[in-house]
Amino acid sequence: MIKTAKQLADVVVHSGIRSVAIVGTAKNVGKTVTMNYLVSELSARGLTVGLVSSGRDGETIDAFTGQPKPSVVAPQGAWIATAEGVLGDAAASLEIADVLGHQGLFGRLVLGQAIEPVALELVGPRSARKLAGIVDRLLELGADIVLVDGALDRMAAASPKVTGATILSTGASVDTDLETIAGQLGFLVWLLSRPEHPVKGIASLARQAIDTHTVCFIHAGRSAGRTGRQGQYSLRSTHYSTVLGVEDEVLEQAGEAAAVVVPGAVSQAFLDKARSWAKHREFAVIAGDTVSIFATKRPKVGLYVTHPLRLLAVTVNPVSALGISYDPRAMVSAIGIALRDIGYPLPVFDVVSGEMCTEEMSADEISADEMSADEMSAEEVRHMAMG
Repeated sequence: MIKTAKQLADVVVHSGIRSVAIVGTAKNVGKTVTMNYLVSELSARGLTVGLVSSGRDGETIDAFTGQPKPSVVAPQGAWIATAEGVLGDAAASLEIADVLGHQGLFGRLVLGQAIEPVALELVGPRSARKLAGIVDRLLELGADIVLVDGALDRMAAASPKVTGATILSTGASVDTDLETIAGQLGFLVWLLSRPEHPVKGIASLARQAIDTHTVCFIHAGRSAGRTGRQGQYSLRSTHYSTVLGVEDEVLEQAGEAAAVVVPGAVSQAFLDKARSWAKHREFAVIAGDTVSIFATKRPKVGLYVTHPLRLLAVTVNPVSALGISYDPRAMVSAIGIALRDIGYPLPVFDVVSGEMCTEEMSADEISADEMSADEMSAEEVRHMAMG
């Protein structure tokens, strides 16, 4: 399972994605280390990086645990979005390009370019809409690829409306048992990998339904009261804009529906009740994206999205602040095997030790007629990253 293969930076570059969320599954799982690794490696390949957070990252002391934290280090030329209230001495190392009007806890958001390498704090909005606007602005200003700091309690960074792909970071701080860590990550990967509905007619109507911002049911065939058609399927709207707190009221209207489309949050309570209310044997729940699904276990109904999220890789930190540690090779391998066994193989990396595990990328893939990113010219790498 452990092979000489493409590095994490190669995975990012070869994806062609221009914005990537780095999402930590818990505190102290190496998310900032992963971000700094990517900043360094992508910059070395001639790419200009952009940096923003969907909350706060880069503080020297963790606000919750009191433990020291690594700073985010921006190289010369990097584009930064952060709050003016946390800039401090780093302000002297930035050439300010824009100051956004909306005021936050730490002041206005400042967009600037590093005129020299600088360690700083990243503070940004938690709203997916505002975050997406900042990512777009950093790309407009000249970033080739934008890295967005995120976490499970601020998943806006991973929304397909914000970024093109996501890297998950996990580590020894999640649990004292490696098998438990692997199992929890396996469920999260399954959840975040929810696809579109496999029936094209249902998938098409689901996308229409999400745009109405109301809960809708999809039926096979046509009948009165249904507002949209796609082949043999039709759409029926309700007057509900959410299912939270009204799970039974919504689901009692399911009848013979093949699916329910939920424009907002989908709770575990709604998923638990969906199977008992629905009469259709293959009844499915369809959300806008996986960031909107708050599930703690696999439901007994089909679970799909209208806008799938793309997972690129997993990174691990085999050491926790509490003194728990695993052998890096053992942890990387255990996570890789667990993901393979549930049918969602992803490359797994420890960017500190250099250990990696991958099912899909072997050394043979980096051959004479397919250069790895570190063998390309800066212009070739930039062209690939920009798609």
